Amino acid sequence: MKAAILGVGKMGTAICYALRRLGFYVVGVDSNKHAAENFRKYIGGPEGSFYLTDESTGKSFKRVLIFEKPDVVVSSLPYHQTEEVALWCVDNSIRYCDLGGRVDVSKNINEYAKKRATVPVMTDLGLAPGWVNILAEEGYRKLHGEGEIVTVEMMVGGLPDYLESNNNPLRYGITWSIDGLINEYKDDCIILEGGEIKTVKGMEGLENVETETLGKLEAFYTSGGASHSIYSMKDRGVKNCYYKTLRYRGHRDIINFLIRDCDLDDETLNKIFIKGCGFSNKDEVIILAKVHKDNKTWVEEKLIKSDFSFSAMQKATAYSISAVASLMAEGLFDGKKDQHRDYWVDFPKALSYRDIPFEDFNERLSQLGI
Repeated sequence: MKAAILGVGKMGTAICYALRRLGFYVVGVDSNKHAAENFRKYIGGPEGSFYLTDESTGKSFKRVLIFEKPDVVVSSLPYHQTEEVALWCVDNSIRYCDLGGRVDVSKNINEYAKKRATVPVMTDLGLAPGWVNILAEEGYRKLHGEGEIVTVEMMVGGLPDYLESNNNPLRYGITWSIDGLINEYKDDCIILEGGEIKTVKGMEGLENVETETLGKLEAFYTSGGASHSIYSMKDRGVKNCYYKTLRYRGHRDIINFLIRDCDLDDETLNKIFIKGCGFSNKDEVIILAKVHKDNKTWVEEKLIKSDFSFSAMQKATAYSISAVASLMAEGLFDGKKDQHRDYWVDFPKALSYRDIPFEDFNERLSQLGI
């Protein structure tokens, strides 16, 4: 089978590697010549093809897709390019998934897919949103039918390992886009509270969390990670649902002071992270999902560590979208699903996290070593 990966940067390279390990012929597409070096570092000649496009526009990507005819397209492009490619894939009946990044773009893609798609489409796949939402759905399935689901909690932290964490007061090391990180802290967040959709400010909702793998951490609201899980859980009668970021304790108070009290601009905040924290050489990603009902709690915790090839953030993000993309390519979502045991229903064309079969998803991650 064949998978096309659009955008072969840090995440795209890890996606190429993961899909190759899952048995796919990999087609990499990028306008940056350094991406070709990244691609060939992990994908041998017989295992895939790389296309260096002349321009970073939708037209050049489309020409490759017409020629290669992939079974699935995975986009790790910037959000301003994603929508055009996604809608083209819908119009040309090509299975499509992406890492998301912008609520409005994902909304447009999903609404278009619901009206026009003939094959499955899924946005917002990665770590958060993505893996943690799929994990939360598994918890919901485990407790559903045994009483009212009261609360669904989703938490993720990209952190330096413990020794590195003592290098600066923020106890942080850069593991991904600084601009994206700042936006998640600053932007408003959508939560489900008492059965109602509410908006809260980023960095509110601070709480201490005890974890099995990393011990004492803290959690607070940040934007984006919940994706459409909030609305999906509300539709099913869940009273409370939210996403929070996990950090070593003390981080939130300092960054809240810098952003809210000092009102520092993004350029200054960038400098603080780059000069004050630096980039993490050994990062870890912790994923925590909890589902509560009146008399029972389901908890699942995962810890992903970096290795010689990829950071923990690369692995947690790229491997999860690759797991779903592989299932899409094989046609798992093309037909029907047994929803109520007594009759079959069609999979929606715009897939949601509740549509992902957890055992199959988890088995693919196991193949990738996490």
